[in-house]
Amino acid sequence: MMLPLNYLCWLHERVTLVPLADLADIHDLGPGQIKVLQRFYSIISVARHPLSHTEMFSEVIQKVIQENNHLILKEGLLIYAKTQTHNTFYDDNWLSELAQRHGIGHWDSATLSLNHCATALSAIHFLKGKARKENKPVILLTGEKAFHKDINKLDNGLLAEIPVALLLNAGQKAEWSISDSCVIHLADFHNNHRDKPQQQRRELFSTLDNHYIEFYLALLKKFKLELDDIDAIVPGNLDLPQLKRVFSALNYQGEIFTDALSHYGHAYCSDIPLNLCMLLKRFRGKRVLCVTMGMGITLSGILIERDQSNENSVTGYQ
Repeated sequence: MMLPLNYLCWLHERVTLVPLADLADIHDLGPGQIKVLQRFYSIISVARHPLSHTEMFSEVIQKVIQENNHLILKEGLLIYAKTQTHNTFYDDNWLSELAQRHGIGHWDSATLSLNHCATALSAIHFLKGKARKENKPVILLTGEKAFHKDINKLDNGLLAEIPVALLLNAGQKAEWSISDSCVIHLADFHNNHRDKPQQQRRELFSTLDNHYIEFYLALLKKFKLELDDIDAIVPGNLDLPQLKRVFSALNYQGEIFTDALSHYGHAYCSDIPLNLCMLLKRFRGKRVLCVTMGMGITLSGILIERDQSNENSVTGYQ
């Protein structure tokens, strides 16, 4: 049973792309780190948002409601999918207050923190049965503020601020639907082995490419598809050299969407919806496989498929 993807948006005009050199102080980046990020990981700039955490999400909720105003007459689920990098105002009622502000205060609202940057796709995997059974729409919010220089940078990327909203199962025909999903946890990588000596960590992470490849093959088996059946793959915005190695090993001949990685950076859980927003505006294929990796390590994937009979439906990607 398909889960319609009725609307998908981010407000690109609100985001500023900041060159790495301009982030040196607030991210505590030395000249050597900047060179490595630029030359090896192809990072040119990082997206920053001018508003506070709460207000940047208020804008995307408002956009979803404006474009789908029938939602205020329905019961639904408002879900914020976040990483475990920091507890985002867990003791405030910011999410339910935003629901009230935008006319859906009668909806259930909750924050999900499942497995770091795989949380958004894992949330879809977790919630799809409930949404179908109860026949309720879901607004899935994701994205975060990069609060502190100690967690704003990774060895292979920089963290961005891009709030995104997905509207699922809204009771209307949609051009694209989520047809299946899968989550696999690699227990050997618990806590990324931060307590282990560097040599042991290096040996462990040398196996990660193979795990990544095996996950793609497991997805195809679960979805009963061949690699040639996939028209595009949308990965997370992290570690471009690794992505290139994995797709080379798979010998994948379709489109691999990594256009946003160099300019926008790694936007926590927002990578996949951000990339889908950009891809689906001009994409004419039928199937898109989305895969993301969360620290720990968890791999999450969804398959979205086009219903060509609904190409003129209400679905929007902005």
